[in-house]
Amino acid sequence: MSPSDANLKDIRARLGELVTGRKIVLMGVGNELRGDDAFGVWLGERIEHRIPQRVFVTHDLPEDYAVKAADLRPDIVIVLDATNFGGEPGELHLVAARDVPPTPGVTHRPSLEMMARFIELDAGAETWVLGVQPQMDSVGVGSEMSAPVAAALDALEAMLLEMLLAAEA
Repeated sequence: MSPSDANLKDIRARLGELVTGRKIVLMGVGNELRGDDAFGVWLGERIEHRIPQRVFVTHDLPEDYAVKAADLRPDIVIVLDATNFGGEPGELHLVAARDVPPTPGVTHRPSLEMMARFIELDAGAETWVLGVQPQMDSVGVGSEMSAPVAAALDALEAMLLEMLLAAEA
């Protein structure tokens, strides 16, 4: 299963409103050893060579990249991550970072909140989280990425490249 057509259409429309005419930085967050949690890292790695100097693959330490991101003076920072928002596995979700509820047990959650605040204060940039709903039995150490999240990864890679490369043209 992959994100539904309606979900993809909604994300495309919301991203279009968010990125059009604005300088964007992407940050891929996650842990490559934890299956679906690798979503943001793998997505960042797939697109960083096509959009140089605007994609940071942060693994589970996004705060280590906050100054580098802010120094680029973006209008928008989009954090790519697996987030448990109660959706169906593979469903995509876009939310302002300040609106992401606290998540117990997530190692990079506190640093994500601090990083978003720092970027907003230092660069004047909005910080958003573009997340995928993980399949919760596919986030343990040594897990493989689930089929729904892998399909979302492919769909979002194509969408982001299309939108961001068109914005640069």
